[in-house]
Amino acid sequence: MDKKIERVLEMRSDYRQMIPTAGEPDWVETLSEIVIPTSPEYDMPARLYVPAQKENTLKPAILFIHGGGWVSGDLDTHDVLCRALANKFGAVVLAIDYRLAPEFPAPIGIEDSYAALQWLHQQAETLQIDRNAIAVTGDSAGATIAIVVNALTRDRKGPPICAQWLMYPSASFDFDTPSFAAFGETNFPTTDIMKFVASCYLPEGMAINDPLVSPLYGNHHHLSPTLISVGDNDPLYDGCIQLGDVLNHAGVTTLVNVYKNAEHGFIQFFKDTTTHPAGMAGLKDGVTFLKHYLHP
Repeated sequence: MDKKIERVLEMRSDYRQMIPTAGEPDWVETLSEIVIPTSPEYDMPARLYVPAQKENTLKPAILFIHGGGWVSGDLDTHDVLCRALANKFGAVVLAIDYRLAPEFPAPIGIEDSYAALQWLHQQAETLQIDRNAIAVTGDSAGATIAIVVNALTRDRKGPPICAQWLMYPSASFDFDTPSFAAFGETNFPTTDIMKFVASCYLPEGMAINDPLVSPLYGNHHHLSPTLISVGDNDPLYDGCIQLGDVLNHAGVTTLVNVYKNAEHGFIQFFKDTTTHPAGMAGLKDGVTFLKHYLHP
């Protein structure tokens, strides 16, 4: 077996073994396993979380894009978080199983995510959601895809996104930062892991600073209002701060919330209050932000 594939399969297995760490999944009114036809080659598994709601009442919606370094993660790894988003926000949450690298390098997962956003808009009436109150969110690699999808909606003239919540995104593959110097050898995601997933995610011929994979270097004008959440013990911390700066400079309403002593993934594991004491605060802050823009 190819060594790269072997390491990726190990990462996927390790991530799934962490599922119990996220805690017991909360009850949600309706959970549906669905399939979204994203392309002639792929019918994408997805999961729809619908909270309790009054009949004939349109709900806001969230497209959730999971993390996992573009090579791992799935619907189950983030199930607890998606249930919490649906219940705490009162929104329909669509979680997607986009195609992963290295089997499917960029921009395939990005296009899968964009297709899911299109589907969400197209099915708004059936799902009883307000197509003018749809947000996109994701964590880590999923957050990176989320902001790229936001840029695609601008460039392709839709579908509109009201807001984006980016949980500790990878803004670029620049590892020459103080936070990588401080934490890149000890804290996840380490410099070694980031270099490895970059080798998986980038197709041959794509520059490492291409905005499709390094949104720090993209066109940031006319993106949706943005919340970036990051812990100050995360190797990606400085990249998140830089991304917030360039978004604000471009005139995008942007808030960067920094959580003291928090590490990567702290919101996903918000129920593990011993290891990730800032997780619940991060989740509540994100929901408050989304409510502001989707429930004006």
